[in-house]
Amino acid sequence: MRPGATPQTRGATMPTLPQHGQTWTIKSANGTVADVRSSQTAAGTAVQSWGSNGTTAQGWTFWAKENGSFLLETQLTTGKHVGGQAMVMDFNYSTGQAWLYNEHNQPNQHWCFEPLDNDWVRIRTTRTNEGMLYLTAAAPGSPLTLSRQDDGNPAQRWQLVPAGGISSGGGQQQPQPQPQPQPGGGGGGDFRSEMLNAVNAERGRVGAPPVRLDDRLSAAAQRHANDMASHDLTQHNGTDGSSPWDRIAAAGFVSRSSAENVTPSNSVPEAMQMWMNSPGHRVNILNPDYNYIGIGYAPRQRGNWGRYVQTFGKA
Repeated sequence: MRPGATPQTRGATMPTLPQHGQTWTIKSANGTVADVRSSQTAAGTAVQSWGSNGTTAQGWTFWAKENGSFLLETQLTTGKHVGGQAMVMDFNYSTGQAWLYNEHNQPNQHWCFEPLDNDWVRIRTTRTNEGMLYLTAAAPGSPLTLSRQDDGNPAQRWQLVPAGGISSGGGQQQPQPQPQPQPGGGGGGDFRSEMLNAVNAERGRVGAPPVRLDDRLSAAAQRHANDMASHDLTQHNGTDGSSPWDRIAAAGFVSRSSAENVTPSNSVPEAMQMWMNSPGHRVNILNPDYNYIGIGYAPRQRGNWGRYVQTFGKA
């Protein structure tokens, strides 16, 4: 047997694999299933291990994407959502855990199913920045994590079983119309004032001094928001190769320290919720050393989501 190959078991059955539009419950070999904590659909809600109970919080609708991967939408929003409410399983690479997040078509939301044997599969994120990582069950009530392959760990072995929230016959779920998320309100108008007020409200709760809006930092933020929206990307490097610090310097702001937050979103409250639920972004917002902020927003152009950018500086 060549190194790294999976041993073949005589008489083993091939696992059930998903098809586009089907809804399944994802059950691990340790007996728990992938569950949306407290049946909440807000961005940042943990996807946890829990005992099977047949609710829609444990159903996942599979939407086929490129290279054999799937987007996993919680059954809580399948066929029911309006703009900005279609929530999918997302790899939060800041924490190494799974959570719900608005669809933005990046690799950390696409999942590949690798057949093992006897109806078991491994589930791998297509994001490879941190290496090849696999969905791993946890103790009941704890978030699912992403870990390197461990053939001896039953928490990395999964089965697709009929979802209790949808009636079905024999486990083969009937395809449903694929949702197309639409932008919500809140992206237009005086978004900078709305965002500035939201940031300073969060800072006030922890005793951090308020930040002031700076036109130069806002120019850097707007430049990057326009770039990401026009290319349907969410990243810190610009398509011209610029870094956040390059853009801040080019705008004429001389900063002793600086930071940038970016997110796909169609409203200020949604963007703030996503950032405040992410430890690294939250630190930037609450950092008492920063005394200036820049804010940029570009409405969607090629994808389903606009792009918000915050740049922070210390003058």
